[in-house]
Amino acid sequence: MADRVPLVRVENAVKYFPAGLGASVKAVDGVSFEIYTGETLGLVGESGCGKSTLGRLITQLHPATSGNIFFEGIDLTKLSGEKLRQHRRQLQMIFQDPYSSLNPRMTVGDIIAEPLENFGMLRGKAKDKRVQELLKVVGLNPYFNNRYPHEFSGGQRQRIGIARALALRPKLIVSQILNLMQDLRNEFNLTYLFVAHDLSVVRHISDRVAVMYLGKIVEIADSVEIYRNPRHPYTKALLSSIPIPDPDIQAQRRVVSLAGEIPSPVNPPSGCRFHTRCPIARAPGICSETEPPLEEKGREHRAACHFSAEVPAAV
Repeated sequence: MADRVPLVRVENAVKYFPAGLGASVKAVDGVSFEIYTGETLGLVGESGCGKSTLGRLITQLHPATSGNIFFEGIDLTKLSGEKLRQHRRQLQMIFQDPYSSLNPRMTVGDIIAEPLENFGMLRGKAKDKRVQELLKVVGLNPYFNNRYPHEFSGGQRQRIGIARALALRPKLIVSQILNLMQDLRNEFNLTYLFVAHDLSVVRHISDRVAVMYLGKIVEIADSVEIYRNPRHPYTKALLSSIPIPDPDIQAQRRVVSLAGEIPSPVNPPSGCRFHTRCPIARAPGICSETEPPLEEKGREHRAACHFSAEVPAAV
């Protein structure tokens, strides 16, 4: 993809949150990657690794502590006020929790129409028609626009959130839910950053997959390549936990167990952040002393591991 211009380019993005007594939670700590127009990039990792925070940085729901986030070549971290607001309409986030993301005091029609009104795009009957069109697109009755969120199921509320995100015809969507995503991608020419906890969820919908651990991306590659030939031991461990339907193959697999719990992002390990749980780490040694760069290990396949050649291939 070296000859393609990315829609989004993240360069050394950092986000620290104050934790009291001068300490900081290093939620995102020096992350760089690209998202290309029309692709789905799956972002996976354990809870607390920084995935959702990274999504909020890209959509500018959180300001970055440092680093740069380019959208269509424009550095969003350098913008403010109305200029930032106009660019943010092209980046929408769909939250996993439909209960907390929808205002219970507003009708569904008002919720979906709110971004249209905020940007002065449509008024009156044209706005109402657009709301009904969006409800129909996400598989809901277009005449339910006068109902309130509590009158819908959890899955229906997620669809309402999708309709709201599509209202401004964005170019990039950061999503934590899978419903309708593939169908809508072609219809609206969308680009996705899809956030998930495990690799099995993103396998069949992502063009590329990025694996995140404790605030850093440790591997990124084409989705077929990363499943066939993981080059980071953390990715290998995540893959080994995915069940295979064939009982004979499953019986021959070796599940990679990770030692201990994920360390605190307030005080992450020195060197490679994964070395305290890694089955192939040299500690004390280079793994505990030197942070491995996210570098090429194959064609368009990057990993941050000093001993990536020793990571066994997937079964």
